Order: sequence, then C-alpha cells, then structure tokens
Amino acid sequence: MKTARFTFALLAILAAEGVAARPDPATFLDRATRAIDTQDFETIEGLRDEVRPANLPALVKKWNANLPWAKKDAFIALLMDQMDPIVHPMMKDALNSPTPESRAYALCILKGDFKLLPEWLDKTGFLIPAKVDQAVAEYKKQQNKK
Repeated sequence: MKTARFTFALLAILAAEGVAARPDPATFLDRATRAIDTQDFETIEGLRDEVRPANLPALVKKWNANLPWAKKDAFIALLMDQMDPIVHPMMKDALNSPTPESRAYALCILKGDFKLLPEWLDKTGFLIPAKVDQAVAEYKKQQNKK
C-alpha cells in the first residue's frame, strides 16, 4: 500500500511539474507536427527521444514527397534515429535533399549502419558534403542494378 501511495504521489508531483509519466501519442504528434511545420529544430531535437514505434505510422502519414525541403528536412531531423523500414520511403527521398546532413542520415538509415557517418566527417567533426554525395551516388548506382 505504501508503494502505491508513493507511486501516486510521484505521479502527482510529475503532473504538477508538467512532466508526463508516458508521453501521450496525440500530444507528441501535435508537438512534432508544429515543430516540423515551423522548422523548429531545437524542439525537434528534444522530441527525438520521444519518438516511439507506435508514432511512426502517424508521422509517415503526415509526410509528403511534395512538401518543401525545409519541412522534409525537419522530418528527417526528427526521425534520424529510426531504423524501422516504414521510414525508408522518406529516407530515399531525403537522398535528394539540398541539405547534406539529411542525405547523410538518410543513407545511414537505408544502409542500416550509422558507423558510416564518421567516414564523411573532417578532422574537426564537420560533415564533408562531397563525401556524402559520393556515398549517395554509389548507393543509388547499386540500387539501380537491383
């Protein structure tokens, strides 16, 4: 009984502080959609930890290949940690992004290997667009052979 009271008290404190015990999927989707629509990359960065497999279908439904690149890049930034095949169509499109970071994340996801990323960085940790472009071209060439 003491454990139940402690748990209830902890949940009450968290709720009073505005911290939910479990992120509400609808609330997450609303916040993510607003952040994507406004290209609020600071909020997107914070939301990356809240992305759950259950959120992916709803997020993917909101994505459209005809969106402006700024919004599509925001989607990629939010989903850059997701390896689920449901995001692959988005990532294939992201290979054509004008943003090298989006191209790099997309290629890592499509190849299922984030260990590729260091190959495309300079000594100071910045992405080298030409190396990303070369890797994307090689990937596309391999895909065309299939």
